[in-house]
Amino acid sequence: MKLFASVYIGSYEIILKIFEISKDRPLKEVDCLRMSTDILREIYNTGKVSLETTEQLCSIISDMRRTMKEYKVDASRVYGGYFFGKAENILFVLDQIRIKTKTEVQMLTNSEHRFLGYEAIASTKQFENLIEDSAVMVDVGGASLQITYFKNSSLITTQHVMLGTYSMHQSIEKLKNLPDMEKQIISLIDKELDNFKTMYLKGEQIKYLIILGDGVMRVVKKLVSESDNDIIERDRLSNYMKKLQKKLFHAIWDDDVTEVSGGSQDEALLLLHREILHKIPTEYVVIPGVSVCEGIAYDYAYKTGMMKPNHNFEEDVMSASWYLADRFGSYKPHLQALEQFSMDIFDSMKKYHGLTERERLLMRVVCVLHDCGKYISLSEAADCSGMIIRSAEILGLTHKEREMVAMVVTYNRKALDPYEVVASAFTKKEYTVIVKLLAILKVANAMDRSHKQRLKHVKMNVRNDQLFISIEADDSISLEKGLFREKADFFQRVFAVRPVIKEKRM
Repeated sequence: MKLFASVYIGSYEIILKIFEISKDRPLKEVDCLRMSTDILREIYNTGKVSLETTEQLCSIISDMRRTMKEYKVDASRVYGGYFFGKAENILFVLDQIRIKTKTEVQMLTNSEHRFLGYEAIASTKQFENLIEDSAVMVDVGGASLQITYFKNSSLITTQHVMLGTYSMHQSIEKLKNLPDMEKQIISLIDKELDNFKTMYLKGEQIKYLIILGDGVMRVVKKLVSESDNDIIERDRLSNYMKKLQKKLFHAIWDDDVTEVSGGSQDEALLLLHREILHKIPTEYVVIPGVSVCEGIAYDYAYKTGMMKPNHNFEEDVMSASWYLADRFGSYKPHLQALEQFSMDIFDSMKKYHGLTERERLLMRVVCVLHDCGKYISLSEAADCSGMIIRSAEILGLTHKEREMVAMVVTYNRKALDPYEVVASAFTKKEYTVIVKLLAILKVANAMDRSHKQRLKHVKMNVRNDQLFISIEADDSISLEKGLFREKADFFQRVFAVRPVIKEKRM
């Protein structure tokens, strides 16, 4: 058993949670400290974090470090939220924190931030049952929200929507004197949610709505405490939220709303979630009460081998990648053949390429998405594929991993740039990985250049610095053979192993 501390610098507050991590039982929260901050308001209004707030951050983190020391925690991680990283002076703020508190803050991209929250949700007992039919997960933040759609236990898509409690709070403040203020705010919310419904749900009936974060739990925790397994009938929760919001408007308080502050921030939180309930109709709502802090702890436990995940996150990545390929009309039989060939090459070359299992996953994503840009332009397919991959949210891949996949796909049809050209974006190690994945992609792609899957019963093994690819064919493979030599030359320059096709006629 270990004590682990996760610190999250969010839009409204800094949170410290201390957990017990053990192999034989679920994560257990030991303590939780919260301190309010004006980070989001300052970045919205000025683009920067002020000196006063920087000093406050240093003071709070120092206090939290003392708390960790008192608990004698074995390990800790400190993360800064996505919007915090948008500050113009973020490098100097982080430098002040490092100097004054001896703490390194790791900044999260949006995809990394949302994935940590997803890890927390996916680690709950009921998660697999929730996504078995259909479910939509909503993660509402101060600046934006993330909507993730599951169907038949597969992750279909995840989308970043620029709706957050602070933007709603600002709109409420600007429009509060209008007699139809609520109607105008709702129209802003509905426009964005309708786009998601039309483009991705397409009339599907969703069984569960999963709400991530502990902000809404603070507001509706009485109702949640009365439910079984955090599952509430949708209509019951919607009516409860309407009741709370009405009392906010009229400043009438009773025992049901003692946890609501009465400010427009809570009003925005209720209004936003109420419209989500209205626009994404489901049978049930699930509010587990977990947040990014739990995700940080689970992420640490999984990466250190202290715990094993209940959920297969890699298959989520592949499910989302296949959905994206299908959305852009990619030819599935070719992608399936390409993925199989590349995996055979990858596994046969383990002693020679030095790549990890994580990079094997990136190779699979490369194969599935390498042609998606043809939907936009046949002549500029490489650049368009890279643009799609960079723009897409693939839950489970980091921002840098998405960039690496996009570069591999782009270089598949373009000349490879020397490292100096991309040195500002990638380390030498990352560049080397990109080139190795590219070499595998080129050879695998050449093996199905006709897109007719002519190569059958493929077997591979390495001997005497040659990768022998034994195949059977029921048709001419002149096209594949004719274009194979150039790809084999590139592969040999990268790995010092030459691919060779050995054909047996069927």
